[in-house]
Amino acid sequence: MRLDAIMLCFVHSPAEELDLRSSDVVASPKTGDLELGRTIAARRTELGMSRKELAEATGLSYPYVAQIETGYRLPSSRHQVPIAKALGLSLDELFSTGMDVGPGASSRTTRSRKPSLDEAVEAATAAIDALPVAVRLEALSRVQLNVMTSVTQAQPPKRNQ
Repeated sequence: MRLDAIMLCFVHSPAEELDLRSSDVVASPKTGDLELGRTIAARRTELGMSRKELAEATGLSYPYVAQIETGYRLPSSRHQVPIAKALGLSLDELFSTGMDVGPGASSRTTRSRKPSLDEAVEAATAAIDALPVAVRLEALSRVQLNVMTSVTQAQPPKRNQ
């Protein structure tokens, strides 16, 4: 198709022009939950994750994650579990309002959440510090090797182009 033929598709008469300031143009309403978005963003930050990393961990697009975090959209039911898992939370913890929801409601959760970055470093440091001084460096070396191995195995293989 030639360029002038394509241009004809976009030509219209002045009577057909749109007035974007008109009240006929309606903004898309927010259908999300700002409190849920803030919970997701806070937990993601607590874990030291970027939005991009959360999107990759859940298989969702970055814009979709951003829309959820800003309260523009709610996560669909099929995306709630991957989001909760990536954040180390149960669905109850993810959607919790902090209020009792009926008889027998418990403040305990049935599953523990993943530790934040700072909590994990603190726990590892405390565990190594509890060892005799003579074996601490060996323990640290083994921890580093285990972490490097798991990170390497978790990354997708790079393709040569």
